[in-house]
Amino acid sequence: MVLTLILAFFLRLIFFNQSLWLDESIEALALMGKQGPLLQYALGDYQPPLYHFIGYVFTQLFGYSEIVLRLPSLISGLLTVYFVIKIGELIGSRKVGILAGILAATNPLLIYYSQEGRTYAMTTFFVTASFYYFLKLLRDKKTLHYALYTLFTVLFLWTSYLSWFVLLSQGIYVLWKKRYDILALQIGAALTLLVWLPSFLSSLSIGQSTRGGSPEWGKVVGGLTWKSLPLTWVKFVIGRIGFDNKVLYGGIMSAIGLTHLYALKFVNYKKNRIFLVWLLPPIILGLLTATILPVYSYFRVLFVLPAYLILLAIGLSHLRRRWLSITLIVMQVLALGYFWVSPRYHRENWRALTAQLPSGAQVAMPSRAQSAPLIYYGLTTPIIEPSHEVITGSPIYYVRYAEDLFDVGRVGQANLRESGYTITSQRTYPGIQVDIYENRN
Repeated sequence: MVLTLILAFFLRLIFFNQSLWLDESIEALALMGKQGPLLQYALGDYQPPLYHFIGYVFTQLFGYSEIVLRLPSLISGLLTVYFVIKIGELIGSRKVGILAGILAATNPLLIYYSQEGRTYAMTTFFVTASFYYFLKLLRDKKTLHYALYTLFTVLFLWTSYLSWFVLLSQGIYVLWKKRYDILALQIGAALTLLVWLPSFLSSLSIGQSTRGGSPEWGKVVGGLTWKSLPLTWVKFVIGRIGFDNKVLYGGIMSAIGLTHLYALKFVNYKKNRIFLVWLLPPIILGLLTATILPVYSYFRVLFVLPAYLILLAIGLSHLRRRWLSITLIVMQVLALGYFWVSPRYHRENWRALTAQLPSGAQVAMPSRAQSAPLIYYGLTTPIIEPSHEVITGSPIYYVRYAEDLFDVGRVGQANLRESGYTITSQRTYPGIQVDIYENRN
């Protein structure tokens, strides 16, 4: 176990100090008090508030650097690997625990979100720990297991709305098993959410408003498409990479898919149905919910990925030869390596952009609401929106971020040209393009 955790730790350190991207920067400004009182910000957020309060404790103790902002996710990622190992040992053997642990330690998507200052890795840890003690309770009735199951269940309920489907599926399972003692704990955990009900209803209203007022933005934050389900599996397996050559992409994913199917066919699903209870209902119910509200994205159901990896480990443990286990692990490491050497898949590099802006530079954006990264990295000059504001100064650094959402008609670019500005150069950073305009009049 120790060696697996050490491996997980070092893999999660690589690129750990990348630039914050938009959502992380918004979180950072909120924790710094630049988005108003933290409680008020948490009340208006799209997710339950626990992550914000844990982040507040860390930043009060250690400051607001990228590393500190991501430290809760790093710790959560390592603890997820720990509990995956413990679950594997509990339901199978030491071999299952080791295989599951290595798969979790090297999984590209789990690594990615262990490096992001958002709630997803933490929710995954809480759900995984909850299932560990859930499994323990199904075997014995120790007071400590009751307490820890309740604790981790409450914690995951307070970090993600979609994780509520986990409690629902667990509840149906214990009803079937007639374990009313566990059901009572689940009801108690769910009742803690009553104090959060007004904020939840507000989030529902915001989601419906977003979907109606801006369909494109709804798709970005979690709208349902025909690709949602297959994309979830693809990202679970290879992380946040892709291939421009679609034939190559299809060939690679087909090979990986066949390898996974071969391993999974050795799983006794009747004996291990609890992992299907963990894996399938949140995905299915999340997809159904997305037909009404834009809530579904593969990273929002990251907390079911450990169940999939444990099922893979169970299947692999029944094979006498190790070649398939090694193949699956090598596939994950290769996907991880491809991510490392491909800057196009890295986080938006606002840190480099801001560092290369001249002092006092005039910056323009399609929407000032997306300026949190620039503010976090020290931009002090006002930002203009050229689609509807007076354009002055030269040169103007037009950051074309989320232009397809906030300036679909490219009004900002048209106004710049009509005001006598022409593009003299361009800069490209991961996830960001900057057009440099100068006034030739």
